[in-house]
Amino acid sequence: MLDSDDVVALVRDPEAVRRAAADDVVVHRGAWAGGGDDVEKFLRWVVADLGRCSSVVVEHTEFGMYGSGYASYVDVFLSWRDGSGRVTEGERTEIRGFALALCRLAPVAVLFGDVGISSAANGASSRYLPTLELVRDNPVPGWEEACREVTGVLDRHGITVLDSAVLHTPVDPTISVETNLADPPYTVFDAWFHWMD
Repeated sequence: MLDSDDVVALVRDPEAVRRAAADDVVVHRGAWAGGGDDVEKFLRWVVADLGRCSSVVVEHTEFGMYGSGYASYVDVFLSWRDGSGRVTEGERTEIRGFALALCRLAPVAVLFGDVGISSAANGASSRYLPTLELVRDNPVPGWEEACREVTGVLDRHGITVLDSAVLHTPVDPTISVETNLADPPYTVFDAWFHWMD
């Protein structure tokens, strides 16, 4: 297991950033040593463990890469277990909460604050996309106790939550990141948490 200082050094390391931007698994320890299928199984186990949190419920998990393309992360949306984040108006339901992205390339994650998903009886829906602008430091304001519980689960699984200062770090301008979530100049966030349709 990497300690948090090692993780911060890793995600800023120019060669590791270059490999992450190219969708290469960068850490070869634990589930990441076994390749993509092992990482996917491990992240499903982590999400199942998050589902046992007492304060929040996993409302939605995006393992399917938004239906197409490739995402270097698994998007997990959480809301209050007591249902207080859910509002129904007519045929439309909106759920407010916070989210995290679990990286497929290394044991790191990012928190996103005050995000939501909505759906309507006619099948229409909308959702946030995990962008750098939505990144929040731990704990997410208004979700302090829930964040302690969620990050406790991540800690038990050896996953480090990165802070916004690290994620805003610019990367070498010669590094190209194929992503629908940002334009150059790219940051550490873009290299490790990207999606291309």
